Amino acid sequence: MTCGPQPATFRLLDAYVGWDETPAGTEPGTGGVTGFDDPEGIRLAHAGDPEGPARSRLLPWFPDPRLAPGCGTRPWYLLVPEERLLLRSGPCGGAFAPVWPPPCDPDRLRAPVSVAARGHLLAVVDSDRVLVWDGGGARLTGVVRARGARLAALGSGGEVLVACRGGTDLRRYDPAGGFRGLLRTGVRGEILGLRTGPGRTVWLLTGDGARLRVHRGGYGVPFREAGPEELAGALRPSALTAADEDGFCRLEDTPDGPATRCHTWRGLPRATPPRPAGTHLTDGSYVTALVDSGISRCRWHRVRVDADVPPGTSVSVSLVVTEDGRYEDGDWQAAAPGAADFLVDQPPGRYLRLRLRLTGDGAATPVVRRVRLDFPRSTSADLLPPAFRQDPAADDFTERFLSLFDAALAELDRVVERYPALLDADGVPDRVLPWLAGLMGLSFESGWDARTRRALLAAAPGLYRRRGTPWALREAVRIVFGAVPVVEERTRERRWAWLGAGAGAGPAGAVLPAGTVVAEAGPGAAGLGTVRLFGRSASRFRVGGSALGAAPLRAFGDPDADPLTAHAHRFRVLLPAGAADPAALRRLVERQAPAHTAGSVRTGGAGFVVGSRSVVGVDTAFVPLPPPVLGGADTPRLGHDAVLRPGPAGARRGVGVPFACAVGVHTRVP
Repeated sequence: MTCGPQPATFRLLDAYVGWDETPAGTEPGTGGVTGFDDPEGIRLAHAGDPEGPARSRLLPWFPDPRLAPGCGTRPWYLLVPEERLLLRSGPCGGAFAPVWPPPCDPDRLRAPVSVAARGHLLAVVDSDRVLVWDGGGARLTGVVRARGARLAALGSGGEVLVACRGGTDLRRYDPAGGFRGLLRTGVRGEILGLRTGPGRTVWLLTGDGARLRVHRGGYGVPFREAGPEELAGALRPSALTAADEDGFCRLEDTPDGPATRCHTWRGLPRATPPRPAGTHLTDGSYVTALVDSGISRCRWHRVRVDADVPPGTSVSVSLVVTEDGRYEDGDWQAAAPGAADFLVDQPPGRYLRLRLRLTGDGAATPVVRRVRLDFPRSTSADLLPPAFRQDPAADDFTERFLSLFDAALAELDRVVERYPALLDADGVPDRVLPWLAGLMGLSFESGWDARTRRALLAAAPGLYRRRGTPWALREAVRIVFGAVPVVEERTRERRWAWLGAGAGAGPAGAVLPAGTVVAEAGPGAAGLGTVRLFGRSASRFRVGGSALGAAPLRAFGDPDADPLTAHAHRFRVLLPAGAADPAALRRLVERQAPAHTAGSVRTGGAGFVVGSRSVVGVDTAFVPLPPPVLGGADTPRLGHDAVLRPGPAGARRGVGVPFACAVGVHTRVP
């Protein structure tokens, strides 16, 4: 009796659902595979270190303690402990020579164990002390007394970090040798490598006999385990390419281009380079536990393997189906070499066991991200009349034959089902964002990160609905540059007879002849005739209204429309200093502004911006004005030449504006 017709389902084997690996030792020949908790997938273990990175992989950042690689054109330093010598490479690479010639100071070093260099500073751990030199060994600047010292690193400001035997805490010293305190790391194992990085970060390489670990921490920052990828992204690797017990190799710049040169640990040229060690194991296997379908006599249908198989590697799959958990060695079904999608050709059974074998050349490893098991068998043959399925052999062939077409149609159905997900800006990969933006008529700049692009795509419907408005422009600038701008419409700066509010001045918003605008009525406002409607040179010449020579002659348009056309369709975008690149902001404003408008941008500036038209110098402060004196030869005009202020009993201090401050943009007047 088979499982009968019922909806098909599947079981995933991955880091999220679980790989259901067999307990260690229960299946012979298994092992050499790691990464069961890694979302990237399972892979061959590193050679000599099943759970952590290989020592050869970390060599460019944590070299042998006897070697201190230089950065750029700086020399390399090589310590020869048995001869108590410190060697230095020549300019542009080349051979090694003693830092101090033997006749000069043969007893400078006693029992050196490690060397470190940073910039022009040089440190050598030597017999419970650390010697620090400036100028690459030209001048001894300090002697650090540290019992059991074995490793040293030079930090920012010349600080010396020392790792001692039997402990994982780092001792801190100033360049002269003064003790500054301890840096608690809390790591386990023995410190094998010590590095300092940008931002006062500290990197440690530790080993506990079973695996290597890389840790990252710093001053006031707890240490945590980090991966090789994070190490490579934070620290620049050295030119060290290989090392063994006989010497090392490094990449050097030569007149003919980069070339690899090898040296012994005594600094002599080496003819034969070190044999490159394999990064990964060459063979590994993994067997699952019995995967339970929950269906008696279930006909398992299909196996799909999602894997990356680089050249020189392979992944082979085999499986067995059983009803009671018992099977023989000859019951295993092996998939065709390289097959990643195949049908299960096994008798019905409730349980399935899968075996993966990974092989490689040592330099690369296959990565298996996911395995999918489909059950029970469900094909389009179920839709055929029973007459086509009477012969068991023909029925099995028909099912397997139709499975080819079912698989192709299922892929098409899956694309159709997942198509709406392609329009989800938060769910698609980063590389799909430009394509999605093209569908929506958006264009991205190369400097925008994925977070900014996703935010623009999510806000696109709202931006399109209100495109061409100040709100849409402000929102676009906020998303891209992370700062809310001030959008000033230049029409508000018209100086055309804007009267104060007053009783009897007319209804609010009424337009009087010659472009005069009357505001909302209120007490104490000026009436017509008490203010100058047009400046002497602000309007064109008007017969009977302008003095000859005092106003410009303009022979186009209606003069009554001048107050309405001044600064029309013009705006300005203001941002604080340093908030955005002016060129990038200008390009964004041009794309978001309506076609009939002309916009300008301003990001901070060298001076202080008061309002929108007055600029105060950098070294200027607001101070009290002199007392206004009415009468006399130079009588001030109220509102033009003088400001009423408190009397002698009142405050007389001015308003100070700090440096690079824009009033109305950076500040707020309470």
